[in-house]
Amino acid sequence: MTPLNIITTWQPGCWCVAQLQLCVQHLEETPIESFRYPAQWAWFGWRPLDTSLPFRLPDGWGLTLEPPGPELADEVGAAPVYVLGDAEADWPALLDILLVSADTEPWLRSIIMQRHETERLALKTRYAQRYGVGESAAFERFMQVTVAPATAPGDAVNSSASDRPPPVELRSISLTSYPHCTATVKSEDDGGLLFDLYDRDYLGSDRADMYRVAPEALPGLYLAMTQTTGDSPGTPAKLLASIGRHYPAWDDAFSWLKHSGVPFTHEVDPWA
Repeated sequence: MTPLNIITTWQPGCWCVAQLQLCVQHLEETPIESFRYPAQWAWFGWRPLDTSLPFRLPDGWGLTLEPPGPELADEVGAAPVYVLGDAEADWPALLDILLVSADTEPWLRSIIMQRHETERLALKTRYAQRYGVGESAAFERFMQVTVAPATAPGDAVNSSASDRPPPVELRSISLTSYPHCTATVKSEDDGGLLFDLYDRDYLGSDRADMYRVAPEALPGLYLAMTQTTGDSPGTPAKLLASIGRHYPAWDDAFSWLKHSGVPFTHEVDPWA
C-alpha cells in the first residue's frame, strides 16, 4: 500500500488533512452479551491552495478504522500532504460536519457528540489563554502584540536619526498561559532560546519546564518561522518578536516549536 507523502511544514500547493481518533477498539458488556466496537478515525481534507493553512470548510471528509493513508494516497498520489496540528484544526466546527452529515450508528454518534463537547470546552480554554477574559484584557493584548510594534517611536516619519534613542534589543517575551502559570520565551546569553513554563501551583508546589534550543539550531527556527508565517527573522530578537506576534499563547508557541523539526532539550525543575 502506498503511504501518504507527509511533509512537516505547510508549503504552497500541498494538500492539507486534519485527522482525529474518535475512539480506540473497545468492548462493552451488558448482563446479556458483549459488544466489540472497532477503532474509529475522522479525517477532513483540503485541496491544494496557494494561501496559508485552510480557514474554511474542508473539501471532503471520511471515517476510517485507522489513521487515513492508503485510501487518500490512491487519490492524491505522490503530492505532498500536510497534517494539521491540534492548534490548527477547528475541531468543534469539523465535528459538526459529522453530526449533521454522517449517517452513523448510535454508539458512534454518541462518541462523536462527547468528543465534540470535549473539543468545544478545550477551545474555550484556548480562547481565554489567547485573548484573556473580558473586553479590557482583549484590548490590552491587542495593544501589546499589534498596535505597539506598528507605532514604535523609531518608525515615526518626522523623527531624525540623531533624535532617536538606540534601539533596545528584545530579550524576552511573555505568553498567555494556564491559571497559576507564567510562560516566557527568552534569548539566553549563549545565543540560544529558552521556552519556559513556570507553574506556581503544581501539586501544591512549584515546577518549571524548560525547553532549550541551542544557538547552532536557531537558523532552523528562522526557516520554520518563514515557512509558517512568511516572516524572515535573522536574529534572536526578531524571532522573539515573530513568536509574540503569531503565537502569543503558550500552547500555540510550543506546538510550533514541536512541529518545527528543530531539536531542543527538556529540563524540569520540580522546586523552581
